[in-house]
Amino acid sequence: MDFSALQNILIDYDSFVVTSHIIPDGDSIGSVLAMTLALRRVGKNATAVVRDEVPRKYSFLPGAGDIKRYFKGKCDVIISLDCGDEERLGFDSKLKTYAGVVVNIDHHKSNSLFGDINIIESQASSVGEIIYHIIKNMTNIDLDIAQCLYTSIITDTGSIRYSNSTPSCLRILAELIEAGVKPDFMSRQIFEKRSIESVNLIKLSLGTLELFDNGKIATISITKEIMEKSGAREEDTDGIINYAREIEGVEVAVLFKEKGEQSVKVGFRSNEWVDVSKIAEEFGGGGHLRASGCTLEVPLDEARDRVLNSVKKYIAGERAWME
Repeated sequence: MDFSALQNILIDYDSFVVTSHIIPDGDSIGSVLAMTLALRRVGKNATAVVRDEVPRKYSFLPGAGDIKRYFKGKCDVIISLDCGDEERLGFDSKLKTYAGVVVNIDHHKSNSLFGDINIIESQASSVGEIIYHIIKNMTNIDLDIAQCLYTSIITDTGSIRYSNSTPSCLRILAELIEAGVKPDFMSRQIFEKRSIESVNLIKLSLGTLELFDNGKIATISITKEIMEKSGAREEDTDGIINYAREIEGVEVAVLFKEKGEQSVKVGFRSNEWVDVSKIAEEFGGGGHLRASGCTLEVPLDEARDRVLNSVKKYIAGERAWME
């Protein structure tokens, strides 16, 4: 990874905004906090901004309470992390309205390269892995920063269960543990605490589970009615798609989340041989080989029909090629 251009910016400029996408996850929150803390350690004026609610399970992380929802001023540099396109950051105006320099750091191969400086490492397990190398050249990684980086990596690799779990990220996790991170504590905070509302959401969502294409495809649909009945939050939908993905024989799992009468967020997961990023890109989305997403501005039933037809065609094509 070549960080020379970024290193000059980190030295030459004084005020920074560090941000990531709406509907934040562990990688986005962890990397934003780690980068913000590191900049402050070296005497920079750094503000963390995420234009959405921070999931409760990440509130224990150092600096989480200081994340701002809005930024209306000016700064020297905006650093965008873990975001494939500028619009998904949720800012009211273009980033250049707020800063002279835009730095875009990501690990999604579908990134639109919207920064003045773009550091895109699609082989990295997470943005936390990329940020680790940047921070290590800036300052010592103390326990606060280590906990944030650990969160980034451990969530995006599914606790080192996904195909993006590499020797590189394992070595980094080992160093973070040496810095004082307690894996059992982190696991309890991130993975092992559920509200009763989230359990109700799982119960209602699993009632929508359907199998298609001789069990190769599994879908779950979360309607607005289900969200209201369960009392769950958006963050509680995280991980529900895995109930579909983990069914024996399933290759592609699809989660449909109804956001409005004409808006559906779609998440894709695959197990072994389907590149779901190609399916997501067909609908204007993107992501990774085994985990991607998109949004369709149509009713739920239409979104389901269009996406399922695409997945079936893709699986048929891939299966024919493999044979």
